[in-house]
Amino acid sequence: MTQEVPWNLVKDRIGGEPVSVNMVSGLERDDLQKLIKDIPKVDSVVGVGGGVSVDSAKYFAWKRKCAAIFVPTILSVNAYATPAAATRKDGVVSYLGNVEPEKIVIDYKAIQSAPKRLNTAGAADIYSCKTALFDWELSHKETGEAWHAKAAADARKILRTLVGKSKDVKNVTEEGIKTLVKLHMATNTVQQLAGTPRPEEGSEHVYFYALEELTGKSFLHGEVVGTGIYVIRHFQEGDEEETGKVMDGLGLLFRPSDYGISKEEFTKTLLHMKKYASYKEYKAKLPFTVLDNVKITKDDADSLWKQLS
Repeated sequence: MTQEVPWNLVKDRIGGEPVSVNMVSGLERDDLQKLIKDIPKVDSVVGVGGGVSVDSAKYFAWKRKCAAIFVPTILSVNAYATPAAATRKDGVVSYLGNVEPEKIVIDYKAIQSAPKRLNTAGAADIYSCKTALFDWELSHKETGEAWHAKAAADARKILRTLVGKSKDVKNVTEEGIKTLVKLHMATNTVQQLAGTPRPEEGSEHVYFYALEELTGKSFLHGEVVGTGIYVIRHFQEGDEEETGKVMDGLGLLFRPSDYGISKEEFTKTLLHMKKYASYKEYKAKLPFTVLDNVKITKDDADSLWKQLS
């Protein structure tokens, strides 16, 4: 499971001829099911590329009960370090399956040949612990949701490590690549310890989901999550400017202009987030977060757009 650019980076060095090379373009469940039916019997599936390639391979391995190997050629998302595949159906993201790969192959040559932004974007699925932990603790206090103190402490340690390695992450050095990989794995370990994605995923990801649903477009996951982190910190503790400086230090592009959406799209997304996130009412059925407590107005959207511009 791959795409044209990553496949061209590794095909002459991968050491074998696959039974089938499948160029994947999305994670719609109907398309993934077609792959399950059409591909001949295989011993293992190799996901080569970014999140779409890896999650496609993950879904295939889960359904076919075959071995999986992941070769992330960019680190923009932590899909290679998590067990479930992020599939889409009717505009809603669902995490399905539980796959532990036989190997994760980190190819420095391939990763460093990509534009830096495709790797620094991977910092978002680590730095999101900052907003996610706030949401999780808030839910614990207000709804009685289970709280795991050690998992939370480990997630805060992950945050400190990431910020301490900012320069290497921003410059995509070998040390920066190792940092992102180790911390992506560490966030997965923390989620397993807690028995929930809550230490790493909160309302910051809702911005990403709501934007995708409203626009029907695909975006680089980490950059959009970065915007979500900035926006949500405004409603959590009001330190979005300081948060933005940290993300700049990581080389994470997170401003709407970086991925080409309009003020109208940004505003509609912010106004839709509360509905999307409603843990009681909306089809996504997400856990309780700060979005369930705050009112988001057009004035909020105008102010945040101005700051992000």
